[in-house]
Amino acid sequence: MKYYLKIFFIALSALSFRLDAQVSSVFTDVYESRIRALIAQMSIEEKVYQLGAYYFGSNIYSNANLRLGIPNLIAGESLNGFMGNGTTRFPQAIAMASTWDPDLIERMGNVAAKEARACGVHQCYSPMLSVVRDARWGRIEESYGEDPFLVAEIGVAYIKGLQGTGDKRFDKDHILACTKHFVADGEPMAGDNGAAMDVSDYNLHNIHLYPFRRAIEDARVSGIMPAHHLLNGIPCHVNKHIMIDILRNEYKWNGLVVSDNQDLSRLQNLFLYAKNPVDAALKSLEAGVHQDLDLAIQNQNKIYGQNLINGIKVGQIPINLVDEAVAANLRAKFALGLFESDKPTNEMFVEVKDAPPVYYSDQFKLYKGINEDKYNQIKSYHDNKRINKNILTDEKHNKLALEVAQKAIILLKNDNILPLKIDKLKKIAVIGPNADAIRLGGYSRGEAKYFVTILDGIRNFVGNKTEILYEEGAGIDTYEPQDYSDTQFDLELTRRVENNKIDSSTSEIHKIAKAVELANKSDIVLLAIGGSEATCRENEDTDYLGLRGLQMELVKAVHATGKPCVVVLLGGRPLAINWIKENIPAIIQGWYLGQETGTAIADVLFGKINPSGKLPVTVARNVGQMPMFYNKLETGRPRRIYRSSPEPLFNFGFGLSYTTFKLDNIKLSKNQITPDEKALLSINITNTGKVSGEEIVQMYVRALDTERVRPKKELRGFRRIYLEPGQTKTVTFEIGQKQLEYWNDKWLVEPGRYTFSIANDSSDNKLKENNITLTVK
Repeated sequence: MKYYLKIFFIALSALSFRLDAQVSSVFTDVYESRIRALIAQMSIEEKVYQLGAYYFGSNIYSNANLRLGIPNLIAGESLNGFMGNGTTRFPQAIAMASTWDPDLIERMGNVAAKEARACGVHQCYSPMLSVVRDARWGRIEESYGEDPFLVAEIGVAYIKGLQGTGDKRFDKDHILACTKHFVADGEPMAGDNGAAMDVSDYNLHNIHLYPFRRAIEDARVSGIMPAHHLLNGIPCHVNKHIMIDILRNEYKWNGLVVSDNQDLSRLQNLFLYAKNPVDAALKSLEAGVHQDLDLAIQNQNKIYGQNLINGIKVGQIPINLVDEAVAANLRAKFALGLFESDKPTNEMFVEVKDAPPVYYSDQFKLYKGINEDKYNQIKSYHDNKRINKNILTDEKHNKLALEVAQKAIILLKNDNILPLKIDKLKKIAVIGPNADAIRLGGYSRGEAKYFVTILDGIRNFVGNKTEILYEEGAGIDTYEPQDYSDTQFDLELTRRVENNKIDSSTSEIHKIAKAVELANKSDIVLLAIGGSEATCRENEDTDYLGLRGLQMELVKAVHATGKPCVVVLLGGRPLAINWIKENIPAIIQGWYLGQETGTAIADVLFGKINPSGKLPVTVARNVGQMPMFYNKLETGRPRRIYRSSPEPLFNFGFGLSYTTFKLDNIKLSKNQITPDEKALLSINITNTGKVSGEEIVQMYVRALDTERVRPKKELRGFRRIYLEPGQTKTVTFEIGQKQLEYWNDKWLVEPGRYTFSIANDSSDNKLKENNITLTVK
């Protein structure tokens, strides 16, 4: 008997006054009769093969079926654009959120989907809708930040782009989006990845479930991936409260559930929640998990592999559970039109006898499967003949990557030093470990089509008008072998600089000495520092929010030269840069900006682009403030912290511009509404500066009379507004269910007073300037 192996490759929770509302189904029922007919023809083994999640670039069992003409469903990653060789590398997710521009992110999603389909991929495990409220967590870079409303707005936009809308939904240029991680992994205990969480229903619905609910209601997301961790003592994958009671019964969602990597196996071997692999399969199917993603376990040991087959044959697993999971997979394939466009053929398969292990990467070994003697290997899907290179090389995609990068850059400080004037600078020193390094962030493997470093971006911008000097200065995660005290370090650095004892040594103190020498020759210093893919990533959490290595020593040494400095931060998490904020005149937050990093940074440094990004997170002063987020409940006593401040270093929503803006004349179309009515809130914004620019106008609400105490400020709307110097525009926000509702045993709008504040960040002082109260009767 032959076995076929392959290369790899979506609330009701209604408001109290509209309880009859229902969420639209993800997939239509047009193909149900064909689906049931196919299932009726399948053997047990063929059914189980349909439940494998098959990953782009890997060699494991195919979920195609040549005998019945069932196509493969190939999955990949698209956290910040499709992850593949030669694809467009957009800014990382946290930078996407910094744009505060859903329309732009939807356009980005369209490109990511088009490139995925050009590589033969049909589904991507994106976006991550975790609400991240602890910067210690290494996966903060994959998130859209700490606010559930912002996460939902950006997430919904990206999903719409990936899946398409209207008659383009799931067409040949779009894919299935699979949101992750369901649910509440963004505030892990001590910042530890996968930490067990105890979360009240109140916080679960109002904070962590909110983006997923919006993704289902507003974008009809097609896939959902459960989280790794224990939620209230039960693994998320088999937690029936969230997987059945909420996801299926309350939200009426009928999409495809894909396990996270190896998590079905962990039900038994880590959590001891399942008695054996068959029990793990049964619990997973009962909770509605349709695909088993497992890139590291031998195929015969997969939960949805021989274990499931054995469980069915001995009567421990009801076949109807398997049939429902198979049907979910087939619905996805029919929705994408794969039965017409990607039918399996004989040429796709080649029989391999006594095959050696097949490797996905150095750490993932995938052995031959259920049949001990031979297995079938599908020819590479990532084949030059299969890839539409015209799509991957489309120049419009590169231009969009640049636009996203430009709008993601956040100006944190500017003491009249930026933008730089080229004609007044003879020599510019570009120093730092991120100046000439490729920084793309996590889930960006494969060869980028190109990458413009900060150094190259500056060189390209200034041409031969200004001399550009470069030194690395320090490593990000490299430490001097000697245990210098601060005083000893300063003395040794001074000795080496003054005595000209700077050699070709790669030691950190030599690097810093060479950087100081370079700074002394220059008119201005650009310090490109921060983090890297090694310091912030999945399974790389932290107990320290400062700069790693001797970067802080580098900054202080260069600052001591008296030369004006600009700090550019790249990396995946917000850093506690207290000294830099107090002493360096200009600071730019870039996160990871994709393939056009250097171009976008140079455009902002020299004023071609006026920065307009805003922080999607609160920046803490130190790790002791974790977890840190703006929309906390009031404390019961005055906040005092010994020798420190309870206030953040930078507020959520903060970001400066090269121009200034004035907000005034706040108005409501009506001061009183009923729960099912809407009101319009308007405010004028004026560009009071000398250059054009974009401002993010942010609307926050405080509910004053609700049954449960709510945060003093919650984001409920924002608009990106472009203004010429002296120009005034009126910005209008609709106030209705989405702005007023919260969960208190159900989603509802409670009668009472609601104060709305309009500002350009979330700080209390800003929110006091323009506010107005609406009454709901």
